[in-house]
Amino acid sequence: MKYRYLFLAFLSYLTVLSGRSARAQVPNSLDSVQVYLKSHTVQDTNYVRALNVLGRELHSGANPDYERADSVLKVSEQLAEKLQYGMGLAKAYTNRASIYYLTGRHQQALDYFQKALKTAETHQLPPRFICGAISNVAAALSKLQQYDKAAEMELRSLKLQEHYNVQPRIAATYGGIGNAFRNMHKPQQALPYYQQALRLMQIENNVRGMSIIENNMGICYDYLKRFDQSLKYYKIALKHAEEVEFELLQADILVNIGLALNLSKRSLEAIPFVERSLAIGRRQENKRSMATAYFNLGRIYEDLKQYKPAEENLKKALALVKELEQSDKITDYTQALADLYGGMKNFQEAYLFQLEKNNRTDSVTSVRTNAEVQRLVAGYETGKKEAQIKILRQQAQLRNEELEQQRFQRNAFLIGGILLLLLGGTVTAWLLNRARLRRLEDSLKLRKQIAHDLHDEVGSTLSSISLLSGHTDELLSQNRPETAQKMVQKIYTDARQILESIDEIIWTINPGNDSLSRIALRLQEYAQPLMESKQIRFSFQIDPALEDTPVSMEVRRSLYMIGKEAINNLIKYSEATQATVRFERKENQLQVLIEDNGRGFDASQFSQRTGQASMKQRAEAMGGELTVQSTPSDGTRIRLVVNG
Repeated sequence: MKYRYLFLAFLSYLTVLSGRSARAQVPNSLDSVQVYLKSHTVQDTNYVRALNVLGRELHSGANPDYERADSVLKVSEQLAEKLQYGMGLAKAYTNRASIYYLTGRHQQALDYFQKALKTAETHQLPPRFICGAISNVAAALSKLQQYDKAAEMELRSLKLQEHYNVQPRIAATYGGIGNAFRNMHKPQQALPYYQQALRLMQIENNVRGMSIIENNMGICYDYLKRFDQSLKYYKIALKHAEEVEFELLQADILVNIGLALNLSKRSLEAIPFVERSLAIGRRQENKRSMATAYFNLGRIYEDLKQYKPAEENLKKALALVKELEQSDKITDYTQALADLYGGMKNFQEAYLFQLEKNNRTDSVTSVRTNAEVQRLVAGYETGKKEAQIKILRQQAQLRNEELEQQRFQRNAFLIGGILLLLLGGTVTAWLLNRARLRRLEDSLKLRKQIAHDLHDEVGSTLSSISLLSGHTDELLSQNRPETAQKMVQKIYTDARQILESIDEIIWTINPGNDSLSRIALRLQEYAQPLMESKQIRFSFQIDPALEDTPVSMEVRRSLYMIGKEAINNLIKYSEATQATVRFERKENQLQVLIEDNGRGFDASQFSQRTGQASMKQRAEAMGGELTVQSTPSDGTRIRLVVNG
């Protein structure tokens, strides 16, 4: 698994936004602008420009001072607002967003890039500035894994450049489109956009931007397993990053070189490059960069079977991400240590780290599950009261109907005689009995379904727990603690399975979940943590037209079980890096698509292991059709169509 500290091409454009349009009387270097600010005491637009240059140089130089840069830019922002100076305000927002982006605060970066764009549009700044601001928003969206929105913003920027004939075109836009394709694991489609961005950077002699694009091209060639090409681009990128003293990018590139060498089975050559990255991280006091370097050093030593240095580096990486409170990295690094100790046959430590990882995952799931259970219980109680009210209304309606029928019978007796009276009474009794019988059948059907689910999902597992508990006592009495520990872990797993089964049964019978949006939400909550545990980029989409579509309990259960089975198979067997689940309506049909870019399999060979037969039976039972398309090395596509 690769962990890279990525820099997107928008950073090269920030320099353009922040400095090139300043008038000649405002200097562009750190030392000269500080002198200028001491002598230029008038708080006018030139003073705002100078503050923006200072803020930019403080956070983008060889030794960044992010805290001081942010303080300077806050002053610039306030003064620009007071002067109603649109360009100065937009640049202050842009530079602050750059600080948040570089320090891993990506939501704040997005907020400030959006402020910069809104300011540029409100003050009708030059089209080139607006187009660059759009690309910056796209870069932040990409960092937040909102790749579809990022691509949409980059295309918007490109169309605007074509409309206003912006020349030369903005390199960051092409780089951003390349990033979108790369993040969707389409490196072959990303490369032409990176090449176009690189040509524009070369025309502008933007060495900083060139190094970023070359690094991204190296990543694409890594995905294509063309390590000779990736190493070539990484080394060119490193040279350019050194030329402009862009140390954090140097650290990133050095790690990437190490990863490419390790993947090329040249692990010993990889170590010095990652160690150089670590040295930069220490010098910059950048804990994120240090954690990435420690982690990758640990994985390289693990591949070399040098378990002691692997253990030391992975533990240092874990300590740093815990200090930074990076929950996703904590989970990943904990799992890596569990895997390492498993390879070392140190099962006690492996068990402890695996348990810690499970507890972290379970704690998040538990909070969500507890809240969901409370909501379900509240919904169930509300539904129960509504059902009682409905029954009372039905009984009142039936009584009214009976009284009306009695009046009719009396009139009929007076007009037509006793025969019609008897016939009317017979018809009334038959209608009442039929309604009561239908309600009784529905109730019995629901009770049988709950009993069946409890027997299948819970009964057998409880029996297993009972047997395992007795066997554990025997193992402990025989002084076999390691085997007993495995039994305890199995009991723990089975107990969690029971809790999940009961939760699913409660969810299935709750009438508040009779909509496709509830099914989709449940599947997303089930899939998300599993995908994250395998580092799979996951996209979940639902057609807005389907959100309030009602479904019966039987269809709801079948849809959920098919989706759950497909997701489990994807996690267990696909080895994918990207997966998508989509709910959409086409030609009055519900279509559910589950796709991955994993290793695939020969779909012509029937597989009982992956539960294809069970999924197809469930699909047919609700009047639908399930198809599985897959070929080795080309991913898998499962398509469920239900007439609606």
